[in-house]
Amino acid sequence: MKTRLLNNIPVLLIVLLTLLFANLQINKRSDSPTDKCFNICGDARGYYAWLPAIFIYQDLNFHFFDTVEMTSNPCGVQCGIPIQDYRYTFSGKAIDKYYPGVSCMMLPMFLVAHMATKWFTAYPADGYSPLYFKIMGLSGVVWFCVGMLIFLAVLSKLKLNTLQKTLTIVFIIFGSNAMYYTVDAPLYSHIYSFALIAAFLHSALCLKESISTKQIVWLSFLTGFIFMTRPVNLSIVLILPFLLQRQIPAFTAYFSEQKTRIVQLLPVLIMPVILFTLYKISIGQFFLYSYGKEGFDFLHPHILQFLFSYDNSVVLYTPLLLAPLLFAILMYKNEHKQLIFGAIITLGVTIYIHSSWWAWSYGFSFGARTMLDFLPLSGILIGLSLKEVKLKKYFTLPVYIFCCCLTMLLYQQKSANGYMNKYPISDYWAAIHHGLGIKS
Repeated sequence: MKTRLLNNIPVLLIVLLTLLFANLQINKRSDSPTDKCFNICGDARGYYAWLPAIFIYQDLNFHFFDTVEMTSNPCGVQCGIPIQDYRYTFSGKAIDKYYPGVSCMMLPMFLVAHMATKWFTAYPADGYSPLYFKIMGLSGVVWFCVGMLIFLAVLSKLKLNTLQKTLTIVFIIFGSNAMYYTVDAPLYSHIYSFALIAAFLHSALCLKESISTKQIVWLSFLTGFIFMTRPVNLSIVLILPFLLQRQIPAFTAYFSEQKTRIVQLLPVLIMPVILFTLYKISIGQFFLYSYGKEGFDFLHPHILQFLFSYDNSVVLYTPLLLAPLLFAILMYKNEHKQLIFGAIITLGVTIYIHSSWWAWSYGFSFGARTMLDFLPLSGILIGLSLKEVKLKKYFTLPVYIFCCCLTMLLYQQKSANGYMNKYPISDYWAAIHHGLGIKS
């Protein structure tokens, strides 16, 4: 009984933190009418808009942006917050520039909010009355819990013990911006992408153990889902040749034995077909680049700024994401060396891609928010370092604890005290001084 309870400590920790974050989210968004707006704000408006567009207005040209969003409370001028227009016009018709994969993941909470508004309130069931803002804030909390539980299953596949799994969970929650994008910005895409990539890695690890139709179909579907959510996150597939290197002959034999097994790869098309169908209904063509003039400049990436700038960089805000690289050489001699090498390569390519975006600081953020999507990879490296690095009590733990303390200090200053909320960010050190009680 005692052993079973100890083995369940990581699960209990995730559940308790989920309840804590849900409480923080509800209370935080009850402070003022202005604060409530932030559950559906910025990029989140674009991801969310697909839901009222399809289920309430049947309007994939998003005319309700002007007639509802800009006039309803708690939207628009009533909050005194600029409303970001998420539409681009192609061939005279508007389309939501954001991808609808996140909307699919938000759908359960949206249906709860919609039904609750219709049945229990006098507010209009228009997708933008107060109850939608309150209930939708819990969507990010739910997917935080799901993603963390899946990631815990990944750690179990890597044969970490209970203490190592517990420490890894603690470190990636408090040493990353996961808390910010669960509590403060729960409808941005990143906590949802985190869950998808965790599921992708878990499925790949299952295939590494044994080839099965179920896992091939599931991995294929997840790949398409990741594309529909954030296409740039397809860089995660780079890890497959490293993770499944020894299984390549078995895969070749598996598909050679029965040619019809190739259909098991077709689920990758399900979500992209839905996306392209939405585009066809909206503007009359299947294929388009919905971000218009916004794009990547791969010849001039801002890698150093992305990693070290005061404007939401990786190292200055969430150094834990790269901290395990300090111990990579010490880990590389173990049984997971191909996984470790693949994770490093995948993270490197991802950093290059994300730093090539025209707005490399990604606007209103806390740290390099797009790297939260790949937190499962950093978490794997952290977990393996706790498992493999000798003298870890004196070597790895102080580094990880320092990273967590810095990130939580900055989070507190941004979330509660209003620091680092203007662009460009010039009060980074002032936030640290204030958090430490040091007079500037």
